[in-house]
Amino acid sequence: MKHSKIVLGGMRFKGRQNAKDVIHRAIECGFNYIDISPLYCRKDEEENSEAWAGAALQDPYYRKQIMVSTKCAPGDGGLGLGEFKPEVGFGVRDKDQLQQVFDQSLARMNFEKVDWYHLWTTHTMEQLNEAMKPGGWYDGVMNNRDKWTKLGVTTHATSEIIIEFMKTGKFDAVTLPLNLINTTRLKAVEFCNENNITVIAMNPLAGGFLGKHERLKELALRYLMRLDVHILIGLSSVEEVEYAKWIEDTMDDFVLSAEEMLKEVGELLDTSEDRCTSCGYCAPCPQNINVGDALSYYNLYKYMHLDSAKETFNKRQWDDGIKLNNCVQCGICEKRCPNNLPVLQLIRDAQEMLYDEKSE
Repeated sequence: MKHSKIVLGGMRFKGRQNAKDVIHRAIECGFNYIDISPLYCRKDEEENSEAWAGAALQDPYYRKQIMVSTKCAPGDGGLGLGEFKPEVGFGVRDKDQLQQVFDQSLARMNFEKVDWYHLWTTHTMEQLNEAMKPGGWYDGVMNNRDKWTKLGVTTHATSEIIIEFMKTGKFDAVTLPLNLINTTRLKAVEFCNENNITVIAMNPLAGGFLGKHERLKELALRYLMRLDVHILIGLSSVEEVEYAKWIEDTMDDFVLSAEEMLKEVGELLDTSEDRCTSCGYCAPCPQNINVGDALSYYNLYKYMHLDSAKETFNKRQWDDGIKLNNCVQCGICEKRCPNNLPVLQLIRDAQEMLYDEKSE
């Protein structure tokens, strides 16, 4: 089964019945892949995204129409190698730990197997190497070869690191952040497209705040519809499913190209000042900051006065790529900038404008 253009993220369900309603309607709309994890929506062993999705898909009519993906990680959700936390799927460092978490996921879902299994939150070569070491994550997954169909990796790494991941030949898909204001991983998308690797674009609404501006919301989804990617949307209501289906159904009548949509967003910012366009050419940063991604929040907060951009920026400080306060002003990004922007000053301005006192 090939992925539908729009696929379902299981991170934002509001409860068991809500998950069932959303999943069933998504399937009826032709969305045929769902991404869940041990951590998403977790309240306890009975109430979490895996249990809710499993309950919603016990009906064979719905189960046969959708691919189910879950995952676990050797890391801690950030750039580190994590302490083993089986209940949420972090710190899975050896094959016995993998077995425990894998069996836990199947038990929660009441499934005998899954369609996809992902190496989750793997952002560095150190984390990948840890997963691939003898007796580690990968060996544990291969011991369960009869209980999954394909493997993927989920990452916030730079394009360069993602390409190295995919060159291992271990993965059939990659889930990576990509949206209208953060196009820094298009090089990785291009590599995957050329090598028949499935690309699943997560974070299409930039943590949700693009969805709070009607035009940006529409452009964000339509932009990704123009690319050779599958759009992973964290749908939390039947109404949101219907909106996503409307986007898909009306693309033939929508005249703007991907480039024209990017241009319109630039015009919405309505500024003649020098600003970062999130091209990604300044990467990699020695402090692992994704400068383009981080400054996209600054642009929308400063020039479009979207308070939600600042709110989302502060909520995303779990992501090392967004931590502008980790900047040591080394100047490497500024030297690489193809537009000769004063990147260091932009970072200082963004630090002053975006951070809440509690985040400093």
